[in-house]
Amino acid sequence: MGNQDFEDVFVAVIRPKNSVSLSSKEYRAKAYEILLIEVPLEGKEKKRKKVLLGTKIHADSDKTKSVLEYVDEATKPISNNQGIIGKRVVHMKKFPLDGENEGKEASLFIVPINVKDNSKSVYHPGSPSFYCLQDIMRVCSETSAHFSSITSKMLLGLDKWLAEQHSVPHAIPALFRPAPIERVKTNVNNPAYGMEGKPSDGPMHMGYTALEIKSKMMSLEKADMCIENPLYGSDLQYTNRVDKVIINPYFGLGAPDYSKIQIPKREKWQHSMTSENLKSIVPISKVKSKAHHWTNRILHEYKSLSTSEGVSKEMHHLQRLFLQNCWDIPTYGAAFFTGQVFTKASSSTHKVIRVYVGVNTKGLHLMNMETKVLHLSLAYGTFIWQLGQADQYVQIHSLENKKNFVVHTKQAGLIVKLLMKLSGQMTLNDRAPSDKYAYG
Repeated sequence: MGNQDFEDVFVAVIRPKNSVSLSSKEYRAKAYEILLIEVPLEGKEKKRKKVLLGTKIHADSDKTKSVLEYVDEATKPISNNQGIIGKRVVHMKKFPLDGENEGKEASLFIVPINVKDNSKSVYHPGSPSFYCLQDIMRVCSETSAHFSSITSKMLLGLDKWLAEQHSVPHAIPALFRPAPIERVKTNVNNPAYGMEGKPSDGPMHMGYTALEIKSKMMSLEKADMCIENPLYGSDLQYTNRVDKVIINPYFGLGAPDYSKIQIPKREKWQHSMTSENLKSIVPISKVKSKAHHWTNRILHEYKSLSTSEGVSKEMHHLQRLFLQNCWDIPTYGAAFFTGQVFTKASSSTHKVIRVYVGVNTKGLHLMNMETKVLHLSLAYGTFIWQLGQADQYVQIHSLENKKNFVVHTKQAGLIVKLLMKLSGQMTLNDRAPSDKYAYG
């Protein structure tokens, strides 16, 4: 098996000095420790330099497993033959090599481990030791004799990467959170689904016998089906925050009394539906107009025509009568936007009114969003407008009564553009940004 089947990797084993640093949004190098090895300088046996843990792994192997096994083996001498088990393996990036290996690249893997404990590590010459990351970064540079060239580059990259992770919400807690295997509280296997298809009386996982496992399962809960969560171990942040709560006002009132529901006769139902067809399309607005009178007049003419011949021909006449009256309504054919108007309710308080802002060929109209009352209707030529800062509001000035009012809306830019277009100040081919000030 040639060297081309292996690749050079370096490993940065890091651990926080305390758990408080994991929730900090500000990165401090002094809050972390890093594992380095001291090796003698070439030709200078008394002088030594610090390098990152490095090894070669098979290109087609499970890199996570290979890196964790290497860290475990390399750290056994410093902790009474108990190697360090990393939480996970994160590939940071590849760095170009120099010297004899120029033209090749080496990967830097980050292995986070538990927060520093109070136990003292055993010193062995040639074995790795933990150093304060801040102290290392103070003397780290690409030209320093205390570090190899590739170690300097990787440490500088690691310092920048940690600073970026602290700026990302939940990134650092997710990096150092317990590994998936550590989060398993209890693991019980059903002996009925063994590999051989037969129950086994021998010892199984976690030291339980088949009978003990069966008792354990019965004491926990009976399960007919086991579904594996595909998101388990993905380090996603879960929350029980509720986005929206909708309460059913009829919940708890019981079933309705269906015997009280009365179905009208067919003749009455057909007559009421015919009358509704005309009334349902009348705009819902409390505008002071002759709406009540002209709708009744049209209905009266319809009833008289329904008893004579040529209903289909006269129907067009009724429809036109209906539309002619609709055309007189100020808000007919308007494009509506949503916004807010602040009115002074007293000397110290202000009242917020949610409104529809209507723009059509007649002018600008403000309608109360809840009551549908038309508060204001201004024809073109009787008012001027100004687009507010950052397109967040429109200021309107009435030329007739010299009054000013401001409509706060995120659609201010659209409203102004439509006002200019419909008032004749902008053609269809205009594509340049419109002026903020305009007359209607």
